[in-house]
Amino acid sequence: MDYDDIKSKATYSAEEKQAIMDMLNKERKAKEEQKSLKNNKPSIKEEDKQKIIDSINRQRRDEQLFEQMDKKRIANKKIYTIHNKKFYKIKNLERDYFFKVDDYEKLSSRPRIITIYHDFLGELKKKDVLIQIRRYSDKIFVSDDLIKVYYKTCYFEGK
Repeated sequence: MDYDDIKSKATYSAEEKQAIMDMLNKERKAKEEQKSLKNNKPSIKEEDKQKIIDSINRQRRDEQLFEQMDKKRIANKKIYTIHNKKFYKIKNLERDYFFKVDDYEKLSSRPRIITIYHDFLGELKKKDVLIQIRRYSDKIFVSDDLIKVYYKTCYFEGK
């Protein structure tokens, strides 16, 4: 049966009514299927879920390691008080330099210009250096020269 022939009639036989109902039902199901495809989010495969979970766990472990290294870097370190200011003593440079305790929060994995001090005849002399820390090390990295950057591995003096 042709749909155009059926549309032009005023009265329909039982067979024609069934054909019309089938065509309308097909159209309705097709529209519903298109709507459900638009509304449904694609399901995440088990492999993808596992990759996401592994990524989150790796990030969490990295953050924990960074916090541990940060604590280890300053835990049980001797604090010197000079002229009512608190300092850590930096070891492994050509002389003993002092680093302000308050400046520790400025340290990051990006190199920063920070002033350190050395004791010269009871007076503190300033020196600007590049200092950075690395996520996976409990050491600090100091470059004496701001132009030619060569880092030396240093640490704070322990108790």
